[in-house]
Amino acid sequence: MNRNGSVVFEPLLIVSRSVRTSRNRETPPLHLWVSKLAYPVTALGPGERLALWVSGCGLRCRGCITPNLWDRHAGVRKTTGAVAERLLAVSRRLDGLTITGGEPFEQAGALAELLRQIRAARPHWSVLIYSGHTLASLRRHGAEEEGLLGQTDVLIDGPYRSDRPARHPLAGSGNQTVHLLTERGRGMLEQIKALPMAHANLGFGTNDDDDWLIGVMDPATRRAINTRLGARSSRRT
Repeated sequence: MNRNGSVVFEPLLIVSRSVRTSRNRETPPLHLWVSKLAYPVTALGPGERLALWVSGCGLRCRGCITPNLWDRHAGVRKTTGAVAERLLAVSRRLDGLTITGGEPFEQAGALAELLRQIRAARPHWSVLIYSGHTLASLRRHGAEEEGLLGQTDVLIDGPYRSDRPARHPLAGSGNQTVHLLTERGRGMLEQIKALPMAHANLGFGTNDDDDWLIGVMDPATRRAINTRLGARSSRRT
């Protein structure tokens, strides 16, 4: 942590690499549009977590607190191998990875490949993903979505609804549901139930413009926190 217990928050500016097969032929690597990472985050799931924000979302929910990530080009395009290398370079011991955005399932195939690499190196990590799609709709979408669901321990699903107050510490609005998809996820139930409502972390980047409030809370609470902090704007989940 830095700046009196805040989290490290940084853009993903990393180098892409090709991947060679056992026959020494280059295969086109999968790419991701990614924006930021932060750690150690305690406001987006149990324990101390690494948080990754992807860019690009076609849902564009009214009242979304990250409209700056609707456009894919708000982030950078990197290979899954390069993103994995950067995430795994974090030396602090963490409990898991939370992926939000943006809409992660718009890049389901590449994220599933990223998580296969992460799980191989950090088998003790849990994976939590936020999606504006419902679990039922994701299961109807296709093989790539099923592949990403297969790598997900906890899914928070559903579009953000500003008229539906949240009833769960991990949900942005009352229509969203927390799904425990795996044995590991179900084992996190008591930790999840113990999470406080409207918990937040401060993410400080290298520039003042990179400072974000990280957490799931209603707009009024977010505005109140930012007012108390003297923040210039409110920009993150």
